[in-house]
Amino acid sequence: MLIEADLHCHSLASSHAYSTVDEMAAAAHKAGLRAFALTDHATDMPDSPHSWHFQNLCVLPQKINDVFVLRGAEANIRNFEGETDMKPIELECLQWIVASCHAPVIRAGSKDENTAAYVNAIKNNEFIDAIGHCTVSRYPVDFEKIAKVCKEYGRFIELNESSVEFKRSPKENCIEMLKACKKYETQIVVDTDCHYAGRIGQTPIAEQILRDADFPEKLVFNKDADKVLEYVSKKHNIIFE
Repeated sequence: MLIEADLHCHSLASSHAYSTVDEMAAAAHKAGLRAFALTDHATDMPDSPHSWHFQNLCVLPQKINDVFVLRGAEANIRNFEGETDMKPIELECLQWIVASCHAPVIRAGSKDENTAAYVNAIKNNEFIDAIGHCTVSRYPVDFEKIAKVCKEYGRFIELNESSVEFKRSPKENCIEMLKACKKYETQIVVDTDCHYAGRIGQTPIAEQILRDADFPEKLVFNKDADKVLEYVSKKHNIIFE
């Protein structure tokens, strides 16, 4: 396996997903993962859980089935100013935030507008850790601008297995994104965006794209779970045991 931590995963709290947290943790352990992030959709999505879901994630054990479970969310970028649909009281409870554009929340704009949405989200929201599936064809962007600002602000860009598999992200977009990240030495995360436990940690398509792009593994942040846990520990002043 390429990755030890899958940092974009949905439970049945997002009603278009199909597995419980325990099922996901069991599947993650079986797959050889050491960590995963539970990133259900934030509240602007039509089938998202209530805000209380995110505020109450502290009731989950930090480790289930010998796998670290990061308490997270997939926040929705609402507009080209980069505002998201999560309040500070929700964000402060969490350990990993993916910020993405989704059709029910933000209309697709021009290339410059879509780019501004991601760039402004990074610049204006300290809680965001990674930009999710910015390779989708619906939202054309300037990958160089996004890679450059992610490098400057210490954020990550996602290569999303599901987005490629289900034809939302053309391979050419992924290659272009990886070239920009390689140019600026911007770190990426390779995630499944799984909506079913059996897919957690499985990234064969993304791994082939990385090979085709001759992308250096040293820039794949979640290849090493210890690096992920150290990053989260420092950012949120917590200790993983």
